[in-house]
Amino acid sequence: MRVEAEFEFGADAANLEKIYTAVKEERADESDKKRSFVNIELEGTKLDIHICGDDIVRLRAAVNTWLRLVKIAEEMIELCQPRTF
Repeated sequence: MRVEAEFEFGADAANLEKIYTAVKEERADESDKKRSFVNIELEGTKLDIHICGDDIVRLRAAVNTWLRLVKIAEEMIELCQPRTF
């Protein structure tokens, strides 16, 4: 049974571009798509992540991974911002 989840993130275009660039390399190549498939698209101020899995367990694992990757990228962007004291 094929299961799917789709997530849409909105932010300013510059930050979304950084997030997209940071996480897009984690996509599997064609030979690794047996367990799950991820499609990532960046359109202006919207980042879409579409995840498919062969079953709910694989989907959950893929969703956890991709949401964690996005969260870490967001945290790194914030951490690297210049600070004024």
